[in-house]
Amino acid sequence: MTPAAASDALRLLDFYRASELHGGLLLGRLAQQVRDPELILRLTRHAAEEVLHAQLWAETIVAVGGSPRRTTDSYQRRYAEVLAPPGSVLDVLVLTQVFERTVYRHFLAHRRRPGTHPAIVATLTRMLEDEKDHLTWVKHWLDAQPAARREHAAQLMAHYAAVDAQVFACIVRDYAWERAA
Repeated sequence: MTPAAASDALRLLDFYRASELHGGLLLGRLAQQVRDPELILRLTRHAAEEVLHAQLWAETIVAVGGSPRRTTDSYQRRYAEVLAPPGSVLDVLVLTQVFERTVYRHFLAHRRRPGTHPAIVATLTRMLEDEKDHLTWVKHWLDAQPAARREHAAQLMAHYAAVDAQVFACIVRDYAWERAA
């Protein structure tokens, strides 16, 4: 791997780390605001897993010869640049579902890339199982909503998916995905 590619790879891992931490903190704050005991449980578990993922990325960065670096860039910050803050639990969970789908597909693609460091493959493999659970519980929660909320969720999903595609394209560009992964 060239020095530029190695630098790009470490930047990407720091982006993953920062995004996981940011997501965990956001979901943790949401868990403090809701009243439904089952939702509190799910959000708390999800938040804890996202924070653990940030720790795993930090450890992976060290394992591949880097050092975690401070970054203010995260997937969530990128969303905040183009979206108003989510106004409800439904908004947050629809956006989470869209985001988690993209992350799941991206992590699968990253894991399959030839030359991916074994430590990165191991971290991705571990996280993919958690991501499947995140997708499942959020989908079940959305599916259990009353018909009018499910219809609104479907509209939000389409809107957020379009925004997510734009955000993800910028991330791929900015993190030199072709070199970094």
